[in-house]
Amino acid sequence: MIMKYPWWNERQKKLADAAKKFADENIPRGEEIMWTKEFPSGILKKVADKGWFGAIIPEEYSGMGVGVTGNCIIAEELSRVCSALNVAYSVTMFGGVEQLLVFGSNEQKGKWLPKIAKGEVLGAVCVTEAGVGSDAAGVETTARHEGDEYVLNGKKRFISNTAVADIYCVYAKTSNRPEDRAKYNHLSAFIVEKGTPGFTVERINELGGWVGLPNGILDFNEVRVPAENRIAAEGDGWKVMMAGFNFERTLYSAGMLGPMREAIRYAVSYSQRRIQFNRRTIDFQHSQFKLADMFSALHTARLLTYHAAHRLDLKETAISEAAMAKLFASEAYEKLMSDAIQLMGGDGWTRFYPVECFMRDTKVNQIGAGTSEVMRMVIRRQELRAMAEDLRLPPRHIHEKLGIPISTTKPSSTSKVNADTLLEILVEDYRVNPGLHMSRDDIKERLKGIDDEQLDKLLTSLEEKGFVKLYKGRHGTIDLAKATYEGLRKAKPLDYYKWFPEWVEKEYLF
Repeated sequence: MIMKYPWWNERQKKLADAAKKFADENIPRGEEIMWTKEFPSGILKKVADKGWFGAIIPEEYSGMGVGVTGNCIIAEELSRVCSALNVAYSVTMFGGVEQLLVFGSNEQKGKWLPKIAKGEVLGAVCVTEAGVGSDAAGVETTARHEGDEYVLNGKKRFISNTAVADIYCVYAKTSNRPEDRAKYNHLSAFIVEKGTPGFTVERINELGGWVGLPNGILDFNEVRVPAENRIAAEGDGWKVMMAGFNFERTLYSAGMLGPMREAIRYAVSYSQRRIQFNRRTIDFQHSQFKLADMFSALHTARLLTYHAAHRLDLKETAISEAAMAKLFASEAYEKLMSDAIQLMGGDGWTRFYPVECFMRDTKVNQIGAGTSEVMRMVIRRQELRAMAEDLRLPPRHIHEKLGIPISTTKPSSTSKVNADTLLEILVEDYRVNPGLHMSRDDIKERLKGIDDEQLDKLLTSLEEKGFVKLYKGRHGTIDLAKATYEGLRKAKPLDYYKWFPEWVEKEYLF
């Protein structure tokens, strides 16, 4: 029994039961596909019959309206069957549905969403190119506006659902103006339909994983697309792309959970039955430790994923949450699969158990929907902003009796704005934080009423005298300051800086 979270509504909980039952019934067919490499069109038809392609689509457009959480519940279970099934489903969700829901016109929603909800069309998303990967803003495929059409030229590669998708969400460059590029107003998003003249499949890749899923290169040669197929305004492609990433990363994370569960199932059941040295291998402590790590990784990845999904269902951006789920799940997946195979020994490395096939998806999980490196960049940037106040160094001062630095809720300040006062503040900071520079904000909190121009003049004058060293940021602004040794000597005598713990014998000091 897989855990249902307390914030799920009743429809989502029932969906979890139904999706698990569906996966249990179709796993045998999924294992066949791991050998035959067939596209799972038959199982996808069953998914469509369940109405699950409409999970995130509102009921007014023939959908289920169970939100991102519902989408993730389905993806988690489909991924237990085989990766091709889950990826084909999930790519349709973030390869057109999310973009249309957020940015599509009423006419576009009415035209496409009911068809997707009924499983009549599959989707794909087209960003990556030969020279464009993580740098998504560098798209080189162009779209020139001619009357009531756009004419697309270029190529897209590593496109999942190539050939089997019916609609492709394509990002293309609509402006070469430097000012538009600087403001990320140079891209536009389009729905391109399969069968459009000039739109062809150039190559189907032979992948190391995702067995049975067509992934390839698409060529656009004077492809004429009706202007009504443009999503949002011209130049809004970057906004459309970025808005979809959080949903994509969350759903992508959910697709790793099913194989993680299956790998644990095989590792446990195998080690319960494998006898070595007259003991079941599960009875060895190192096996138990591996299993403990595997359970911890699975449950942490699930919590992060469904927390992100819940935030998205609340109409929050969940940028960090989605990136954290994607980063943790993909890296936990790699270790979990490796541990599962280790617990199963040589059998785990054979194709006669599905864990080997799950293992082959390891690297793409750390690349697709944003690399692990990009996830770290996103998380760092977002969390520095979100936690800016909490991350500020607390005010610290020298304790009057103990003579040591501690935090304070009432930092001393002065309204005497002059070079000598500023130097004394920097000197006091040396006693508190001897290895650190002092920030502009730190100084301004202590020197009440000083403006930036005054502060720059005072700091520069102290630097010219050799009393202060400055650190300047990328734009030449003075960001940090620290008293030099000359400045320390100028401001205070040596005894001002001295302090020794009581256990030090005075006779050894000099």
